[in-house]
Amino acid sequence: MVAFVSCNNGSDNDLEMPERSYTKLIERNSDNTFEAELITKAESYYPPREDLIAATEWSGMEVPETDYWYYNHFDGVLIPYCITTEAIDYYTTLIDDFNANKEDVFFITAEFTYSANVSFHDAYTSPDKNSRGETLDPQSFESVYVVTLDLYWMDYCGPLCAMWIEKQRIAVFNESGELLEVFMDGTISVPVS
Repeated sequence: MVAFVSCNNGSDNDLEMPERSYTKLIERNSDNTFEAELITKAESYYPPREDLIAATEWSGMEVPETDYWYYNHFDGVLIPYCITTEAIDYYTTLIDDFNANKEDVFFITAEFTYSANVSFHDAYTSPDKNSRGETLDPQSFESVYVVTLDLYWMDYCGPLCAMWIEKQRIAVFNESGELLEVFMDGTISVPVS
């Protein structure tokens, strides 16, 4: 037996749909060409492919041979394992496609924000937690550039249909621009409704 129940206090005309809105903001902040190159290097680094294969085991997603950055999806949107140029391009294209076809988009609103920032540290201590919030032994570095990449994605298609992604990558470089270590790649908690 199937029962359909509808509750309202008037006509369907009382319901207002929010205006469709798809926004993006991309900022790469550097003070010079060397720092801009560090951002490019941080966005171009890929973790070992085996790490993504292990992360996708339970979701059944296939990991591509190259340009791998995602490990899962929800409502047709890929979820990042790491922040790379391809990940940034993916979310940018998604927002642009939404704006080009507003009437045909499942989501009512979506937002993509990305920022990359570079800072020099005489002494730097890495995060004490990984991307899943598990405790790590922090590492110490001296005379390094730290590139912090932050990615935010939100989509909303109704009170019981939404997703929020907050992903970070921290890349540590020596004064010559050689990559020493990358932190915060990995699976993340993704709130959905």
